[in-house]
Amino acid sequence: MKRSFSPTGAALLAASVLLAACNNDTGSTPLPGGEDEHDHDHGAESAGRLVFTHADGSNSRVYVHDLESRSTLADFALVHPATAVHSSPEHRYAVIVQRDNDQVEFLDGGVYRHDDHVDEGDPAMLPFTLSGVRPTHYRSHGEQAALFFDGDSASAALSQFHLFSDESLESGGTLAHQTLDTAHHGIAEPLDGVVLASHAAASGDAPDGISVFELHGDHFHNEGELATACPGLHGGASNGTFSVFGCDDGALVAELHGDHFDDAKIAVAERLATVVGHPDVAEFAAFSYPGGNLYALDPEAGTATQVDWRDGAVDGDGDPVSALARGFDGHGEHLLILDSNGDLHVLESSDWSHRGSIAVLDSVPASGPAPALAVSAAGDQAFVSDPAAPAIHIIDLEALSLEAVPLAFPPTGLAWTGVGEAHDHDGHDDHDDHDDDHDHDH
Repeated sequence: MKRSFSPTGAALLAASVLLAACNNDTGSTPLPGGEDEHDHDHGAESAGRLVFTHADGSNSRVYVHDLESRSTLADFALVHPATAVHSSPEHRYAVIVQRDNDQVEFLDGGVYRHDDHVDEGDPAMLPFTLSGVRPTHYRSHGEQAALFFDGDSASAALSQFHLFSDESLESGGTLAHQTLDTAHHGIAEPLDGVVLASHAAASGDAPDGISVFELHGDHFHNEGELATACPGLHGGASNGTFSVFGCDDGALVAELHGDHFDDAKIAVAERLATVVGHPDVAEFAAFSYPGGNLYALDPEAGTATQVDWRDGAVDGDGDPVSALARGFDGHGEHLLILDSNGDLHVLESSDWSHRGSIAVLDSVPASGPAPALAVSAAGDQAFVSDPAAPAIHIIDLEALSLEAVPLAFPPTGLAWTGVGEAHDHDGHDDHDDHDDDHDHDH
């Protein structure tokens, strides 16, 4: 089916660190090694900074940890406990989702490219928040990101999404937002001036397809629905050409052709609930729910091939392990999967072969904060939060070695902020998409 429109192109904390000493709510925490407000690095790229939170009711806070100095630069009070943390499209900002309290806050990590060099300044909370009912799915692609608010059918609060970029956040806001016709647990996929958003037949229903919204200045035009149905739609991702969404009966594939989309279905005998993509990887990785099986989706050929990502790993009951978190590394060379035993599996994206695995978590808590996975866009590193230890783990993806950085609290959420390599403008799709595999009530 061809849906036409007129594209505009618009646009860790080391054990010796005393948490009580980082009690700054204004962003004026001095950086180590001097009193200058901004340390300028005019030569090398920065290793970046990790952002994570402590969910503690009215005492909840967000922390910024510098990977080069291995020190905590600042922490700030949050209005509400965070439920997830993501990085902005170009990695400068952290998006701090407070789903249970209908709010989103933003933090400037302080590392950004300025002309021909990298600036490293003080982290700071941005002076605005987004409000909306149940902010949940976050998608980043290229230089834009979309945050989907599920809404609530019981209170007649409709779903909506907000589109933003690093530039719009720097200017103090978002690019545009759109309210939908129903309330549902959905997704909005940004594609440089176009957003593919889920739709549902009625409030409270599971989404069953995709609507196309084109950005016009500060608002959207609804360009209609794609013809291919996607019952039980959950999860999605894009690369340079295709967007793929998980369905009860496989995957919906949408291909942008100038002023229209072609769409089709890839049939799979399981429900696909999480999709991971990368601009430098032609195929998509899709995970079934329940079951956690992995399928390599070839959108060009319209095929799905099951991949053995577990390499024989089983849990304590002898059942195959499930996937807790997953995403590509910054360059798209490896698919990373954190399993229910706490082991991180590394697959080669070129042929989906199992390169190896490394034990990261000693235990996975049954409740409380879930482990989160993040990756660096500046180097071959991945990061896993460990609520049980508690700690943040830094993984060298080349050596498959591990460094644990103890914390004094169980972390909630984890995001890498900083400056990626010069060619890495799109290489941060799904490691920021922490899709839970469980549907939420509406």
